[in-house]
Amino acid sequence: MKVFIVFMGLLIINVSFLSYQGDLDHYVRCQAFLKAVAEESAAGAALYYDEEAYSAGTFQFDYEESRNYIGYFIEESKKETPLPPDSVITYEVSFQDDLLGYEDEDNPSVTVRITAEAGDLFRLPFLEVTEIKRAARYELPH
Repeated sequence: MKVFIVFMGLLIINVSFLSYQGDLDHYVRCQAFLKAVAEESAAGAALYYDEEAYSAGTFQFDYEESRNYIGYFIEESKKETPLPPDSVITYEVSFQDDLLGYEDEDNPSVTVRITAEAGDLFRLPFLEVTEIKRAARYELPH
């Protein structure tokens, strides 16, 4: 009977460990995906700038076009997401340019923060992760 109890204990521990490893791998893939989306969104949004302001000697982003690009890219990336289908992806974007000012450096930059909210990503009852946040910043030489 002792052997059976020890065997069942080891079996439960090993199954829990395998479940945790599989869920953790999925979580890491979701984080890497969101990081890549944030980086591409920030880099793409930085390409839209006000040409008239640039010709006048100041650098200013085209905020509306940049936000449109980020929204479009996130919607397109949802087709390839490793997140659950019912997850909600939102974003925040902040700009630093000659019009809005600079916080820490004199380089124009776009910072994109992506938040994905989904159901519990771990199957074990004592772990609960329902939100993943990633951010990326793209700086332009000035």
